[in-house]
Amino acid sequence: MASYMVIIMGVQYYEGKEHRYVDYPVMDVLQMMGRACRPTDDERSRCVLMCQQTRKDFYKKFLAEGLPIESHLPTHLLHDYFLAEIAVKTIENKQDAMVRPINSSPVNSLILL
Repeated sequence: MASYMVIIMGVQYYEGKEHRYVDYPVMDVLQMMGRACRPTDDERSRCVLMCQQTRKDFYKKFLAEGLPIESHLPTHLLHDYFLAEIAVKTIENKQDAMVRPINSSPVNSLILL
């Protein structure tokens, strides 16, 4: 379910077995943030993230810089991947094949509290 604004109150949950608080995985927080998007209704969306100061610094840095992504593309299948991208017109010329911009988040603004 998408909405104009998502408010995330805390980035930890209580782990009963270990009797301690554990951070949500970053991907879970990003998925919650991603719910702040109604592309057919709004031009902008917002996410309010309420967390401790130490977590605030982490999320500010994470959202500004990101984390390195490691992936592996088998080179013997590279020809097939390019042909598939050309077929769906994702790649239309040599420049498209060389540089592909990545839009990582539909959220227009993030408020960290």
